[in-house]
Amino acid sequence: MEDLEIIYLQTKNEKPNAKVNGYFLHSNYNPEAEADKYIDNNYKEGYLNILFGYGLGYIANTIAKKYEKTDILVYDPLFNRLNIKNKDKIFNVFSDFQDFCKRSENHIADFDRKVNILVSPNYDKIFDREYKEFLDFIRHIQIEDIVNENTIRFFGDLWQENYIMNLHYVHKDQSLKELYNKYDCPVILASGGPSLTKQLSVLKKIKDKCLIISAGSTINSLLAADIIPDYVVSMDGGESNYLHFKNIKNNNFDLIYGLGNAWRIEKDFKGNRYSFCFYGEDSIQNRIKEGLGKDLPMLSTGGTVAITALEVASKISTGPIAIIGQDLAFTNNKSHAENNNHYSELNDEFFKKDMVFEVEGYYGEPVKTNHQFNSMRKGLEKLYQILQHHHKIYNCTEGGVKINGIPQLDFEAFCENYINHTNNIPKLKLKNEVNDSDSYTIYKEFMSKEIEIYLKIKKLIVEAIQLLKEERNNTLFSASTLKKLDKIDSKLKEYYPQVIMERIIDPITMDVMRMNIDNKQIETKEKFKQIHKKNMYLYENILEATEKSLKYTRVALDEFGGC
Repeated sequence: MEDLEIIYLQTKNEKPNAKVNGYFLHSNYNPEAEADKYIDNNYKEGYLNILFGYGLGYIANTIAKKYEKTDILVYDPLFNRLNIKNKDKIFNVFSDFQDFCKRSENHIADFDRKVNILVSPNYDKIFDREYKEFLDFIRHIQIEDIVNENTIRFFGDLWQENYIMNLHYVHKDQSLKELYNKYDCPVILASGGPSLTKQLSVLKKIKDKCLIISAGSTINSLLAADIIPDYVVSMDGGESNYLHFKNIKNNNFDLIYGLGNAWRIEKDFKGNRYSFCFYGEDSIQNRIKEGLGKDLPMLSTGGTVAITALEVASKISTGPIAIIGQDLAFTNNKSHAENNNHYSELNDEFFKKDMVFEVEGYYGEPVKTNHQFNSMRKGLEKLYQILQHHHKIYNCTEGGVKINGIPQLDFEAFCENYINHTNNIPKLKLKNEVNDSDSYTIYKEFMSKEIEIYLKIKKLIVEAIQLLKEERNNTLFSASTLKKLDKIDSKLKEYYPQVIMERIIDPITMDVMRMNIDNKQIETKEKFKQIHKKNMYLYENILEATEKSLKYTRVALDEFGGC
C-alpha cells in the first residue's frame, strides 16, 4: 500500500474524524447524521450488505443500531492503520483483501444476487485500485453463481429423467464402494484440456504401470492415442455427453457413473459399471439402499467431472495421484485436447462473447479463462484441502491455470519418482451381479412403489391448489384453509423422501426462496396477495414436476420392468 497521510481532527460538533491524503473519511459537520441519511437511502433489508471502508465506524455503528439482526461484511484496507477507540472489540472487519475473499466467498454466494454494496465517504477515491478489485471479486462470484444456477435450471428435467432411468442400471451394477482401497499404486487422472496432447506420449509408455482414470469425454483423446484407461468417470446428463460415448466400440475399460449421467451411455456400455451419488443426496442414497439394496457412496461435484474423478482416484488407490490435462483455461487458444469431440481453435470473436478474463497461469504467466472454468478451479482447490492429508497429489498439467495449493510437478518427473517401470498393475475384475427373476421383481416393486407415491403427492397438491383458488379474492386465509394446508404440507413432507425427485425440484426451490414477502408497512390485502402468489407458484410447479417424474417412472418401468 502506498504511503498515506493520516490527519486526525474533530468535526464541528466535536466528534472524531480523520483526513487521508486530503480526503475526509466522514462529514466534518455531523458524521452521525451523514451516516443515518446514507443508510436510509442505501441500506437494503434482506440483502447481504457489504461495506467498503469502516473509517471511524459511523456507518457500521448506525447499521448495528437500526438493524440488530443483519448480515453485513466490512472490508477496509486502512483499518489496521487507524486509531479507533476500543478497536480490539470490533469484529468482522477485514483489512487483508485475500482474507476477505477467502472468508466471504461462500457467504456472498449464499445470498445469490441479493448483494448490496455500501461505500464509506471518499474510500473509492483514496483506494481506487482496491475498490475496483473489491467490486470485481464480488461480480465474479455472482456471475459464477448465475452460471451454476443456469446449469441447474437447464438440466433440471433432464437430470430427473436420467436419475429415474438409471435406477435400472444402479440395480444391476456394482456400487463404487466395491473398489474402495483396492489399489496401492500411482494414479494418472487425465482431463481434456489442451495441455493433455503433449502428455500422451509419456502416458502411453507407462499405461500398464499405473491406474489411468479418464474424466468424461477425455476418453476419445486417450483411445485415439492407443491408450485404454482403466476407468472412465462420467456424470454429465446432456446429449453431447452421450455422443462422446456413442461410437466407442472398445469396452475394455470400466465405467463409473453418477445417477444424473446420460442413461443411454449405460444402456450401450457392455463393460463393468459402478455407480455413486453426490454429497447432499442423502434421501436418494437412503431410498436406493432401502428399495434396491445398493449402498452407493456420495462424492463431490463442482461443475466438472474432474473434481469427482479426483475423489474417485483418492478412494480406490492409496498411491500418489498425477493430474494431467487440467488446464481450466484456453491454452494456446484451444478449447480441448486434440481428438476430443469438442475440440476447436478459438478466435477473437469467441473471447469477446464468452466473458473471458485473465488469471495467473501454471508458470506464473497470465492465461485466459472464464467464469465456469474459474468456478471449477475453486472446486478443485477446496477438494484438495480435504484430500491432501491422506494423498500425494500433483498438478502435472504443465499449462493452464495455477490451481492454488496443489503442488506442481512435471509429468516426466512424476513418472520418474513414482512409476515402477518393471511392474504391471493388474486391474481388479468385478463382474456385475447376476440378474435373476427375483432381482427384477425387486426392481419392479421399487418402481411401482414410486408411482404409488407420486400419485398420492399429485392428489394432495391438486387439493392444495383448489383451496388456494377458493381463497384468491380474500384478504386473509380462513382458519379452515390454513388447517387443511398444514395437513397437506405435513403429508407431503412425509412423501417426498419416498421418491427420487430432488433434481427437478431444485429450480422451484430457488425461485420460491427469492419470492420474499415485503415486510414493510403495506396493506393487509397486498401482503395476502404476495403470500397467495408464492404458495400458488410453489404448488403449481411442484405439480408439474410430479407429473413429469411420474411419466419418466412409467416409461422406465415399461422399458425395463420385464427385462
